[in-house]
Amino acid sequence: MPAEEVQKLQKHLALLRQEYVKMQQKLVETERRCVAVMIEINKNKKTASDSFISRLLAIVADLYQQEQYR
Repeated sequence: MPAEEVQKLQKHLALLRQEYVKMQQKLVETERRCVAVMIEINKNKKTASDSFISRLLAIVADLYQQEQYR
């Protein structure tokens, strides 16, 4: 394989790795926010259980806890 092609592939792999790292960081941040929301929902469950947003967040939190969505 020519050296030029090897360099192209290495550069492409490096870019893919950077994107992968960015996506992993976004995933971690999203999980942190999800946990924070779940904690907040549990704290305010009695007072905010009637609002649409609270019910929607509770559904999302329940789905997040299910194994098939991890």
